[in-house]
Amino acid sequence: MEVRFVPGEEIDTLKWNSCVHYATNGNIYGYRWFLDGVTRDWDALIEGDYESVFPLPWRKTLWRNKQLDQPDLIRELGIFSIHVLSGVRVKAFLDAIPEEYGRGTLHLNEMIRSFEHQSVSWSEKDNYQILLANDYEEIADNYTPQGLKLLSLAAEKQAYMPVSNLKPERIAAYFLEQGKASKQRTRQFHALQRLMYNALHRGWGFAMGVVDASENLLAADFFFNSHGKVVSALGLQRSDRCDTGALPLLYDTLIRSQAGRPAILDLNGNKQLGELLGAQQNSYPVVSLV
Repeated sequence: MEVRFVPGEEIDTLKWNSCVHYATNGNIYGYRWFLDGVTRDWDALIEGDYESVFPLPWRKTLWRNKQLDQPDLIRELGIFSIHVLSGVRVKAFLDAIPEEYGRGTLHLNEMIRSFEHQSVSWSEKDNYQILLANDYEEIADNYTPQGLKLLSLAAEKQAYMPVSNLKPERIAAYFLEQGKASKQRTRQFHALQRLMYNALHRGWGFAMGVVDASENLLAADFFFNSHGKVVSALGLQRSDRCDTGALPLLYDTLIRSQAGRPAILDLNGNKQLGELLGAQQNSYPVVSLV
């Protein structure tokens, strides 16, 4: 098994995207346009003629060394492959990470299982998903009493209206408003717009929101369509309206419209929403170089 290091500027974009697209564990985060949308600093490990690819995002440390670094707005990456992701294959890639990267942490995708490795420590993070293939009534049967209560509150607010005509600029501005000002949040603000416009251009995404009678935005999200999943980008709601059911209403509206499709709604790690809607909990590994 030949695994070689390739600097970011030398990656064959067409072959890279083709591998991610047809990988047994492909996801939206692995495409080059998504990676480039959040960070320009990434290299890769590649098996053969792009049969398997492993992005290595990095940042410079205070000592000007490279350190692996999980990019903002990307939940999980890891090895994407058209082959079976056996322990042997995963180990070969981990062994091939150049020493120049020093320490760092990366999130791998949910189809990679942890195992003992002398230079890597493993931990796990939780994600929450809802199978959309069932009828709406079957999915809604899993809503918790608190989730149903919030939906009932939203129904009582008859002026609450789900909308789907939100532009990326409005969603990104809403994201900026709902958090503390920082350089990181400003970077995320610009990256969000790039990602949303790229997805819309490809027909791989759509926006949803909930507004009140005065058209004030109460909740908003952007969803990426890829590899049989509808993936939440951010799941935002106004902090002063968190108990009114606006965000659960947004997702309930989405579930109503998507129920019966052979797809999975991915809540992107939103534990509170996952519990309200009775989502299935699953985990993905986090590796730290030691």
